[in-house]
Amino acid sequence: MNKENDSMRKIIFFFVLLAMCLPHANADTEIRPTITVNYSVEPGVLMPGDTGTVTVELRNMASGEVYVQENDETFDMNAYIANANLKGNKDINILDGRQTNVGLLGPGDYIRLTFNIQANENASNGMHFLELEVIGGSNMYNLNYRIPVKVDDRDLKIIVSDMPPTLMKEYSIVNVEVVNLRPNEITGVIVTPKGEDIKFFPANAFVGTINGGNKSTATFTLNTMTSEKGNKEIQFSTTYFNGDNLHISSDANYTVQVVDQSSLILSAIEIDRIGNVYTISGDINNFGTTDAKNVMISVMATENITPVQPYEKYFVGTLESDDFSSFELSASTQESNAEEIPLLIEFRNANNSYAYINENIALQKEMVPASNASRGNSIAMIGLVAVICIAVMGIIAYSWKKRKNSE
Repeated sequence: MNKENDSMRKIIFFFVLLAMCLPHANADTEIRPTITVNYSVEPGVLMPGDTGTVTVELRNMASGEVYVQENDETFDMNAYIANANLKGNKDINILDGRQTNVGLLGPGDYIRLTFNIQANENASNGMHFLELEVIGGSNMYNLNYRIPVKVDDRDLKIIVSDMPPTLMKEYSIVNVEVVNLRPNEITGVIVTPKGEDIKFFPANAFVGTINGGNKSTATFTLNTMTSEKGNKEIQFSTTYFNGDNLHISSDANYTVQVVDQSSLILSAIEIDRIGNVYTISGDINNFGTTDAKNVMISVMATENITPVQPYEKYFVGTLESDDFSSFELSASTQESNAEEIPLLIEFRNANNSYAYINENIALQKEMVPASNASRGNSIAMIGLVAVICIAVMGIIAYSWKKRKNSE
């Protein structure tokens, strides 16, 4: 019984001692406003030398009345902020790091503070931390917060996988892929081609926004119709924005060879002549890599050559790549010693741009007029018939004579 009483006394003493050690709620309770910090960095990832902004949002998480009554005490739920400081490091400079007299935030209110920053030209890749210090006033505690800023020096990459090593005097199409190797999006991307003795359409192409790790494609038409033969240098470059920072990518260089060969060629040419009128027939072939639209062949009028009906012009229409079509033209000569007939081949390329090719059809000097050839053929035919008739008559006479001798 005494042991039980001793045990009971110890338990009672423990609880009394515990109660004495606990703080009194009425005397020690103090209610303060709670401030939360949110931030954003623009652009999300800086390149060395880039400027950017850090936006800090301070929000008073208190709700309800400005003044709260608790056990006959009144608590002010306003948050008083004297100033805010942002400190940089050896890689990130703070251009305007101090904001003073921020002011008072009532319950549920917030304020956004913006700081301008810049990455050094030799800033290292990786995450860099800025120190944010918020100085409170009145009943506000001071607040320290670390804000991460990432630096990455990766650029864009240009890939032209379908660039032909050899070009004719033609229109050809190439697709330029712009690959964003960066972890963040870039905006305002423009691709610009340059080339020696080569024309491009369009002169540049707007790609727009490319998300990190993605690519976009720009399509260009290369015009080598008037290019001299030989090796040509072609470059593609891009301009783009990382945030508000303009960047120019490294050039992608390519070498192509231009040969003296038209994309539309004539073959299987036949020439007929009746008097001084020539009829030219043959095939026109698309030897190029793109379709030729609205193809038309015509005889060019000169001092000695005149286009005549029925085929002054011959409309072929669309001639797809690796395809051909037949044609026929008519022309007359003013002099018997004409050596060639000039032809004009007109068409539109894939971008509906007008283009033309000049061709000359050589006339054979020893060509016999069709009327003389017909007369010669008639005489030969008559002679052949006469020979056949004589042979038949000889066979009949021989057979008759042999039969008579037999009788």
